[in-house]
Amino acid sequence: MDKLIDIRNLTVKTASGRVLVNRVSLDMEKGEILGVVGESGCGKTLTAKTIIDLLPENLEWEADKFEVLGVDYLSAAPKVIKTLVGGRIGYVPQNTGFYLHPMIKIRDQIADGHILYTKRTPEQALDKATRLVCAAGIRDTQRLLNSYPWQLSGGMRQRVNIAMALMNNPALIIADEPTTALDSTIQKQVVDLFRQVNQDYNTSVLMISHDLGLVKYYCERILVLYAGQVMEEAGVEEMFAHPKHPYTQMLIKVIPSLNIKRGEKLQEIPGHVPDLRQVIRGCVFKDRCRYRQEICDREVRDQTIDQHHIFRCNFDL
Repeated sequence: MDKLIDIRNLTVKTASGRVLVNRVSLDMEKGEILGVVGESGCGKTLTAKTIIDLLPENLEWEADKFEVLGVDYLSAAPKVIKTLVGGRIGYVPQNTGFYLHPMIKIRDQIADGHILYTKRTPEQALDKATRLVCAAGIRDTQRLLNSYPWQLSGGMRQRVNIAMALMNNPALIIADEPTTALDSTIQKQVVDLFRQVNQDYNTSVLMISHDLGLVKYYCERILVLYAGQVMEEAGVEEMFAHPKHPYTQMLIKVIPSLNIKRGEKLQEIPGHVPDLRQVIRGCVFKDRCRYRQEICDREVRDQTIDQHHIFRCNFDL
């Protein structure tokens, strides 16, 4: 299979040297649905924004290798990367309103990018926009297309973002918490849409989420991040059958069950994510880990079960 993304040892840091993403490696095959999971602040969104060239100006990145859709980010001209991102990568942001201009109607915002990159007519672009917003679960398509972003709910804006991401038939869709602000029925409709696009056009989907339960049912492989580092990577079935890292084990354990009784408290992971402003020696998860030993304060090692299952821990649990 062709590699769509091949990133080795990506590090994202502030100008002062504070490391936010620490030597993350990520690869995707063509047509694959990959889930990246972890708590807020673990580096999921920063990794995605590096791929779409939208890191905040106060951050910088470096990597040993960074290739996306055949483009080498380490040597390519900025214009080449911008063209790639606009034409062949669709992005669904976590912040539903940030990428929508408040004073431009939805119909124009969805259609303009399609016209720019495909040279279609405005009529053709509007026709496709209508079909996509309908597929995203919007019934009154004409009212929505003639609205401004500030007239829409967060859930409606999110579905607009999804339609925009799909307009150019991208080879890769990056969906950052795509079901935020959506009720459970629309959530299923949205992720089913991603799966349908994947099946119909062999489009790769990089789904970022804090919801491991959601990722379990829609992704083929999972990358678990914590405090800017990869804790574990494996196929979905292997990950849930044989989780190796204590953090992965705890994430699986706290997935809400349909059998939970009324009034029963949901399980949670004790402790807090470490302060990345401080230099952390050894394992970044040690303060929350029940298996912690003295060696964890000094070092942590990467272990390989096979080429499809790796984890970062001093012990084979």
